[in-house]
Amino acid sequence: MSKKLVKREITDAVDFLLEDTSVLEQGDIQNIELNLLENYHDHPFTLYTGKRLEDMVDSIRENGILNPIIVLKKEDGAYEILSGHNRVNAARLANLKTVPCIVKENLSEEQAYTYVIETNLMQRSFSDLLPTEKALVLKIRYEKIASQGKRNDLQKEINNLEQGIIEKESKAEDKTDSRKSLGKEYHLSGASIARYLRLNELSDSWKQDVDNEKIGLTMAVDLSYLPKEIQDYLYQQCEELELTLKSSDTKALHLMNRQEELNKEMITTYLLNLKKPKMKEYQNIKLSQSIYQKFFQDKAKEEAEGIIEKALEIYFREYLH
Repeated sequence: MSKKLVKREITDAVDFLLEDTSVLEQGDIQNIELNLLENYHDHPFTLYTGKRLEDMVDSIRENGILNPIIVLKKEDGAYEILSGHNRVNAARLANLKTVPCIVKENLSEEQAYTYVIETNLMQRSFSDLLPTEKALVLKIRYEKIASQGKRNDLQKEINNLEQGIIEKESKAEDKTDSRKSLGKEYHLSGASIARYLRLNELSDSWKQDVDNEKIGLTMAVDLSYLPKEIQDYLYQQCEELELTLKSSDTKALHLMNRQEELNKEMITTYLLNLKKPKMKEYQNIKLSQSIYQKFFQDKAKEEAEGIIEKALEIYFREYLH
């Protein structure tokens, strides 16, 4: 089989995953039936919808698939898509029977995952990714740095988040090693990278809310410290009780969990308290001018308050009981 090395230069791609560039060599192109293609088992990116998908369908109907799909051949004869999920989806809508594919075999899980991540970053810039997609890319990059034993200056920000601390980063602060490389690569501060890394600890439901801009990054970070089971239960209870959490709520839950790991009963109690109408601790009640002149015109403030208190005691004792 003839092979040709595919060379490219991408600043925000995750080339760090592979030391052996021969894995990125291109193989022969084969036309494979669409019904033999399966989505990658752990595909982390959102597929196109709406007009973007419609435009791709129209293009494929008119021009066919110009860039081959990259697939991994499985032992059962099927093929797992590594690159080209959107093109395959559009090809199905365009009623194609076969698509051109570059077939890979005997890839490790790490190598296969590299194709999934890197090819998405070739087609979309890092800034175009959804928050949880950015979180995944940064997680892989961060783990690579950690595995190489490099000094990890992100650990300070990560520790701060765990303690519920959010600090503003000093412009004069020296960013070295992990913070410097990731910050330059993705145009993010160390604190921002630390927040994105925490999104990987969210349950799927809360991840969707982050991507749909229903909750902000700071709220998501606080929720990420709750056990996954409790996150799911919290989400379910908020739906059933028709409650929308505020930033102060997620902060409180984060701090409560640090003191004692939250359980379902504690979550239920907290949410039911949110559901109760808030009682005012103090309210200033004013008397009309006519009532004041009728009963208290010649009375001092303290004496008037005493009379009102005694009158109320008599009223609640005799008329309400």
